[in-house]
Amino acid sequence: MSEIDSAWKALPITAVGALYVNGIQRFVRENLIVFFGAGTGFAVSESLGWREFGLGAGLVLLTGLLIALIYHRRFRYQVDDDSLRVRKGLFEQQELKVRFERVQNVGFSQPIYLRPLGLVRVTLETPGASQTEVNLPGIPSSEAAALRDMISGVAARQTEPEELSEFESETANRPQAAFSASAADLFKYGMTSNQIWILLAVFGAPASNWVESSLSNWVDQLSASGLVDTEMLSGAPVLLALFVGLLILSVSLLLMAVSGLLAIVRFSGYRLIRETDRFKSRFGLLDVREKSLTLEKLHGIESVQTAVGRVLGQWHVIGHQTGAVRPEQAMNNDRRFLIPGIDGKRLESVLSTLRGRQWDAPAWNAIHPRFRSMLCSRVSVMLVAAALLVWLLLPGHLFWPPLAIVGLNLLILGMIHLHWRRWAYAFDGRRIRIRSGLFGQKILEFDMAGCQQVEVSTSPYQRRHNLASLTIRLPHGEQQVPYLPQAMADKIANVLLYRAESSVEYGL
Repeated sequence: MSEIDSAWKALPITAVGALYVNGIQRFVRENLIVFFGAGTGFAVSESLGWREFGLGAGLVLLTGLLIALIYHRRFRYQVDDDSLRVRKGLFEQQELKVRFERVQNVGFSQPIYLRPLGLVRVTLETPGASQTEVNLPGIPSSEAAALRDMISGVAARQTEPEELSEFESETANRPQAAFSASAADLFKYGMTSNQIWILLAVFGAPASNWVESSLSNWVDQLSASGLVDTEMLSGAPVLLALFVGLLILSVSLLLMAVSGLLAIVRFSGYRLIRETDRFKSRFGLLDVREKSLTLEKLHGIESVQTAVGRVLGQWHVIGHQTGAVRPEQAMNNDRRFLIPGIDGKRLESVLSTLRGRQWDAPAWNAIHPRFRSMLCSRVSVMLVAAALLVWLLLPGHLFWPPLAIVGLNLLILGMIHLHWRRWAYAFDGRRIRIRSGLFGQKILEFDMAGCQQVEVSTSPYQRRHNLASLTIRLPHGEQQVPYLPQAMADKIANVLLYRAESSVEYGL
């Protein structure tokens, strides 16, 4: 394989387009709520017209083009034998240096507008970084493949350059996929993913305003037409409530379908490939991507099934690596190694592939019932006191408001019971599993040697009943196990610390 020139290099001139499109996309994504607010103001304002709207949009586009040209002119990168250096910046130039031995994930991305240009976007992720540390926004595909092989340590075993197009087309020499997701699986995953709540947050406010306006106009038309008198309209609130409920249900189903289609576009042709020292995932329709994860960097496996996923029998799995961001922080910068669209029958096969072996874990151990008793008693005392106060303060001592609060109390108590039943843990001498959730469930499995810190905490209530809670700090975040017997909590903590310090099998 030909080596990469170690001199400082500029991006190809065609990469200006990639920088421009990426900048506009990032600007719109980071200011999405502002754009929808501005659009609503434009729609209802009489002082703003299409000319003002066009001028504003043109100004934003021209500014983005100027920024892309300056950024391209100041961007330089250099590939050495053991590191990559990047110089970038608009007004203040930065120089970043990343040693190949610290790179834990090499990501390829080839959006549809980069394919005719033969360019690829490469991202290098390192432990502890809150964002992608190095991003080459557009380099030739052969150079990207050579850089990937240098980082992964397989460059010396290659004799011919590997074109990036190989992960877009089927070849006879390609490793067998350990898992592949069909379009139906991806559609179900989209319906069950949290993307639906993002769509609701974006379109919820404009849709509610439209519904309110439409209902008001409908009632006014009925009143003015004389077809419905005032007495008939007195029963309209019930009909309106029914109509609104059906409308909300229809909109929710529509957004779930849209989310499913977006998942197909994003993860089209998803394939998980197991190689000697790493995993690879290849997917994408408009933006073809390749993500890799070395086996030594994989320290945790998280299986997630949302509430809707339980109905459809769908899971997705996340491979956690050192320094990776948490799922709730990854909306704009997804550094997770995600495996979507897994049905219940294939879940154990995918987990065994990631582990490298079958794990016959012991049975689940439930946390202590006093966790449920403590939450139930606190919630019940507060809500019963609130119901009594409402009954005393309301004129006429109406009974339905306190009864509504009591009904809410029963609902919350049922949710607490479900939450308590979902909490569980299982472990052997090497790995530990922790399960949590409410209507859905999340199962985190990790090697005990990956524990960075463990904390045993006890409240006065817990000390009175000889109980304790565990907080386990892992490279990707914290995990809690509440209300364990004190002896068991101490035993698990000692084993975690022993495994982390010695990495030697230790039986429980």
